[in-house]
Amino acid sequence: MDLEALLSGLYDEEAHKSCIFYACMAVLFVISAVFAPLIGYDLLFDPRLRVGRIKFSMEPVACTGLGLGHDGAAPPPLSFNVTLHATSTFRHTFCSSGGATLQAAFSGLTVAVGQVAPFCLEPREPAVIAGTAASAWTALPHGFQERIDRGREKSGGLELEVNLSFKNEFKGEMWMRCRAMLDANLLNKTACTTFIRTPFIYTN
Repeated sequence: MDLEALLSGLYDEEAHKSCIFYACMAVLFVISAVFAPLIGYDLLFDPRLRVGRIKFSMEPVACTGLGLGHDGAAPPPLSFNVTLHATSTFRHTFCSSGGATLQAAFSGLTVAVGQVAPFCLEPREPAVIAGTAASAWTALPHGFQERIDRGREKSGGLELEVNLSFKNEFKGEMWMRCRAMLDANLLNKTACTTFIRTPFIYTN
């Protein structure tokens, strides 16, 4: 085989590879052109994926077990009810069909747990969600009770961290962290910080 034939064969081989490459690029371009409008429609117009925001705030309603009981008796187990105020800017109904898990912690230690019933939030409509948390202990440890008492004397109330977690079909898992001063004669509404796993929800 002479040099001219060899070069011609190499040229044909490279040309063939180039044709395959450009053909693949053309196919990818066509596929992108077909699916790009669909993806754009989902992001911009499909209400399930529309960017929005959900705001929660927590209002402690009633609390027991923070101090001594009647006649100096041991305090009853820690228990409190909270009311969550929620608003949604999504264009669709936002639901948590499995309800939510409620945890209350003091100084990093979980002192009460509970469940929130399943709920739904309508677009741009305020909603109220009730939850109850109670301690599994029949009495708080003595040293821990002393820390609670000192905190109440120092600040005039007991600051608890309340965590709420739930799932949504389209938005994934969601966690909320609220802080509030809890006491029998003190009601305090506080905003909650929200953590999520999906980029389609903006948090407050």
